[in-house]
This record gives sequence, C-alpha cells and structure tokens, in this order.
Amino acid sequence: MRLAGRTALVTGSTKGIGLAIARAFVREGARVVVHGRRPAECAAVAATLGPAAVPVAADLARAEEVRRLAREATAALGGVVDVLVNNAGQPRVAPAVELAEADYRETLEVNLTAAFLLAQEIGRGMLARGRGAIVNVSSVNGTVAFPHRLAYCVSKAGLNMLTKVLAIEWAATGVRVNALAPGYVETEMIRGLRDRGVLDTARLAGRTPLGRLAAPEEVAAAAVFLASDDAAYVTGAVLPVDGGWLAYGFV
Repeated sequence: MRLAGRTALVTGSTKGIGLAIARAFVREGARVVVHGRRPAECAAVAATLGPAAVPVAADLARAEEVRRLAREATAALGGVVDVLVNNAGQPRVAPAVELAEADYRETLEVNLTAAFLLAQEIGRGMLARGRGAIVNVSSVNGTVAFPHRLAYCVSKAGLNMLTKVLAIEWAATGVRVNALAPGYVETEMIRGLRDRGVLDTARLAGRTPLGRLAAPEEVAAAAVFLASDDAAYVTGAVLPVDGGWLAYGFV
C-alpha cells in the first residue's frame, strides 16, 4: 500500500502500459482517474478496477480538452491530484519525407504538448500544497532514433527535457518530476503489429540483452516506485525500463 491515501490521474489508461499503471496504483491504495478518448471505454475499464477508479474521457490533441480533463479529474478526486502520470501517446510510422504536417503536429500535441499542459494545470495545485509527483512515460526513442518514427522520436526527446526542466524548477517546492523510458513492451498494440507482420518481435527480443520484451506490469512497477515515497530523493531522472536496450550499443 505504498500509495495509500493518494490520488492519481493516469492518461491513456484504458489499455497497455497505462492500464497496468492504473491497476498497480489501485492495488497500492490510490484513487485513480482512468482516462481515454472514448467515454464508454473509460467507464468500462474503471468498472473493472472497482470503486477506487473514476472515468474521465478527453481528446488530448485539443488543448481545451486537456484543460477540461485537468479540471474534471481534480474535481473527481476531491480537489487534490497527488500523482500525475502522462502516459498517453501515439506512434506515427512513416518515412520523414512523406510524413504529413497534420500527423506530425497531432503526434506532438498528444505526446508532448498535452503532457506540458497537464503538468502546468495539475502542477499548480501540487506547488500550492508543497508536494506531488509527476511521472512522464517516455521511450527509448527519446534517446535513440528509429527510422520512420520522426514525430514520435521528437516528441519523446522533448518529453525527456520537459521532465528535467520541471524537475529543477519545482524541486525546492517538494514536487518531483521523473520519466520512464520503456523499450518494447508486450501490449495489445505490439501483438497486433506482430500478427500483421509489421514487427518481428523475436528479432526485437534478440536485440534486447534480457532476451525478451517487457510486460506492462514491469513498467507499472517502476511507475509505482517513482510515484511513491520510496523515490523521495529522485527527481529529474529518465529511468530506462528497457531490458538493457540503451546500454547495448550493437544494432
């Protein structure tokens, strides 16, 4: 019960890593706002998590929706958000020369600008109380480039720097800001890409020193650590949860 009595907003928490984080937070004693784009899906997922979960839907590609999410999540949690997890994100796979400007902009809006706006909106309450934790879910692609993923890589590199700047600005107030950098994770999306022949997960596992993809629950465990008092002296960190991917220089 490392998060007993805490409240949290976890974006993109109807599936994949976000859902695993929401589950782990509830298990550790937190009340959690479950977020996604579709109200029905948010409500269905929140129901599976029990009375500690509250659904709030919003489109993070629109600034006014992001700000509404911050307001409604704060109200649903009794006026206090102790932990913000900026997990929502979207991949965008295309050769750089063919990447549509609209797709580029939308990827940055969802993956980076929404995280900034939520940190700003939720962060005001944290700063006023002198406590709080923000966990941004970045990626190994915030550090290393993959072809055909220009918008995604740019957004995650920006998210890493957003994490560090907020961390040093807010450290003295008691608000901590950190990021997770997962490698490939065995989510529904990755399994779908594998089944369609888009990704060779066996090859990816072979490139990973630990020899396998991560389970969503392993990323969630790291999020619990960063959100809890166990990480009281950790801020401005970008923590790899990648099975050794970044440490291994061989392609």
